[in-house]
Amino acid sequence: MSQATKLSASALKYYFEQDEVAKPCGKTLIVQGTPGTWLDYLECDTPDVLSYLANENAQWQQAGVTPLQNSDEKYDLIIHFATKFATENLSSLGKLSQQLNPNGRWISVVPNKMGASRLKKDIKKLFNEVETCSKSKCRIFDTYSTIDAPLARKWASLGKIKAIKDTEFLTTPGIFSAEKIDKGSQLLAEILKKESFYGSGADLGAGYGFLSKSVLETPRNRIREIVLYELDKRALDCAQQNLADHDKTLFQWCDVTAGTHHERKFDWVVMNPPFHEAQDQSYELGKTFIREAARILKPGGGLYLVANLHLPYEELIRTEFRSHKLLGEENGFKCIFARA
Repeated sequence: MSQATKLSASALKYYFEQDEVAKPCGKTLIVQGTPGTWLDYLECDTPDVLSYLANENAQWQQAGVTPLQNSDEKYDLIIHFATKFATENLSSLGKLSQQLNPNGRWISVVPNKMGASRLKKDIKKLFNEVETCSKSKCRIFDTYSTIDAPLARKWASLGKIKAIKDTEFLTTPGIFSAEKIDKGSQLLAEILKKESFYGSGADLGAGYGFLSKSVLETPRNRIREIVLYELDKRALDCAQQNLADHDKTLFQWCDVTAGTHHERKFDWVVMNPPFHEAQDQSYELGKTFIREAARILKPGGGLYLVANLHLPYEELIRTEFRSHKLLGEENGFKCIFARA
């Protein structure tokens, strides 16, 4: 669980403990977030949960809730764990606010450093009246007000899958690099064009499939299969569409940090590993990806990695791999090849 999610859960628990706050009740939808003691304050049957991330999905499953990826039902209460992506928040507000029953209640919670001030302005545009509470470095917005229906429809349309400008890659708000292709991935893709690929490979943290597509379209290609591992189900769905013309692909909704359940299977791995959890920088996150790559590569297999120049991965790579070399540096990124 990221620090941001912990803060949001703590803020909700505090908020629901207050005597002056109406008890959360009725048919309930929880948008992302994770289970915790704050759920004890809900006066309802088992809530519906929208969850797109494999790690959060697993936590809900352990709590006895089977999450959904979509719902068109009506609700008395919607609890929205806002994210750092402004367009994703607008899309969620627009679509889901239209699923409130008459006199239904909307609650959003967001850490201050993830755009709380902006979210406050947006919620006040959509709803007529909003109560605000600050706790645990978070803001909570609580309202029973009617919505601006035309604005809700406009914001809901922002959540549609669409192509990045001047490309054929389909994305959706809330996933990594949704509005433009990451410069680091572009640098690695240019390098991959000069390489030869064969056998079985993996793309760890595959996103919407940019690196996998680059590998599959290399001139010297004798690939049998490529497995795309991705945390976010929405990104994986986009990857399936972006790679629809390729029949050598397998797609795994998977938290790479919890393991891919393969060992010594792959001839090569490509990746642009994450180093943030919500707004929190985490070097350990990228290091976990590197350890997993070392574990799943066959002896002699190769890792192609791109990372920001400042990220201190080389010492770990020397420990986990037999050899490594720098393939290139540009625009604040470095590309490394490591031999298992």
